Amino acid sequence: MKKMKKACSLVLAGVLAASLAGCSGGQETETSAQAQTEAGSEAASETQADQQESTADAGDRLTITFINGFTGGDGPFMTKIVDAFNESQDKYYIEQLQDADHYTKFKSDDFDMLIIHADWISTYHALGLLREVSDIYEMAGISFENDFHPITQTYAKYDDGIFAFPLDLYAETFYYNKEYVDEVPETYEDMIALRDKLDSENTGIYPMAIPLTGDEQWAWMTALGQSGCNWVEGEHIKMDTEEICDAFMKIHDLIYTDHLSAAGLGSNDHFNTFIKQSDSANVSSVCCLTGPWNYTAAKEVLGDNLGIGILPQLYGDVKCVPAGGHTFGVSSKVTDEEKIAGIAEFMKFVYQPEILLNWADSGQAPIHLATMELVQQSPDKYPVANVNYGIFDDAMILPAIYNIREQVKYVNSTVWSLVVQTEDLSRDDLMEELKNATEIAIELSES
Repeated sequence: MKKMKKACSLVLAGVLAASLAGCSGGQETETSAQAQTEAGSEAASETQADQQESTADAGDRLTITFINGFTGGDGPFMTKIVDAFNESQDKYYIEQLQDADHYTKFKSDDFDMLIIHADWISTYHALGLLREVSDIYEMAGISFENDFHPITQTYAKYDDGIFAFPLDLYAETFYYNKEYVDEVPETYEDMIALRDKLDSENTGIYPMAIPLTGDEQWAWMTALGQSGCNWVEGEHIKMDTEEICDAFMKIHDLIYTDHLSAAGLGSNDHFNTFIKQSDSANVSSVCCLTGPWNYTAAKEVLGDNLGIGILPQLYGDVKCVPAGGHTFGVSSKVTDEEKIAGIAEFMKFVYQPEILLNWADSGQAPIHLATMELVQQSPDKYPVANVNYGIFDDAMILPAIYNIREQVKYVNSTVWSLVVQTEDLSRDDLMEELKNATEIAIELSES
């Protein structure tokens, strides 16, 4: 079994107790996160063209290769930071590649740095793919303990050191249409009252939408988190408990008993019905639980009617908001001292608040404390980040265990489909699939 040295066990126990026991989640957490990096092919093409043009500028400088998956609208903002560093000095050159398949390419090629999602660090750490970077922190004059929000200690720090430079935290965000919502819903009862006001079953206008696919991981993590479920045992997720069955049944009943969402929705209809552009449903929704990557599209459609808030307590009393994060990682293959010094210079440059503010311009929420303070001074310019900063203490990221992304796949697909598509779902049938999910996770944790 590939055992990992657990990051900051005391902090992890605290945050995941407040998170898992209280739960916190990220999609695909990245499903979600990836949506922000994968949308926008036109911007991606322009960014890649810019990269090709700038490659010749390296000259005699020491080249440091850097790969990331920012192929969407946020890609140009990372390129702006990289280009600014390259122009700021004449000793080092960051050669950047933005590619949707950047994880595969990082493993197969010799890239010095990558952007790695917070929930991937545990697996990459266990596989020995990441370099311990405490010395780079020191060279760059950055303090991991003092310069970042404490939640970063649950995924970037392990018993044998620090393995990432935290960049941002993106969280599930509550959007609502001010045209229909007078008072922002805060509880399940508020959503029922909104349903009655909308006369949902007759008008086809629902308080929210639960899709077949699209941010589904964050949806069930919200239910487990707000219900106070503990869904990790050792190195694997454990889904076959009565409390977790209860949490999934709450999602089912939200659709089929209380009709807060229309049934039979398709892929991404939690957002598509919100902006009234669903190809598979003749209904609309006035609230949406999604992430910052959908802010621009929502703003374009709703304009001043777009409201942003913190998730309502739909499933229980525990404060919990699923979240994920991007980080800088350094390849374990990097041993050249001059190259290490160059990476340190890049990190020193990036973590200047006026530089990292460029990343906030992309719609992301930097988790560097000094930059957070700067972003919070402009709430109108950075509305999503400022709302999300209010939930960082309650955020829940996928647990730092080996192969976690693979472990949750069965839940994301089979369990989720059963819950949202089966009107007469029985607890016995659901529990059977939760047992299957647990058994598969155990196997994956030992592979």
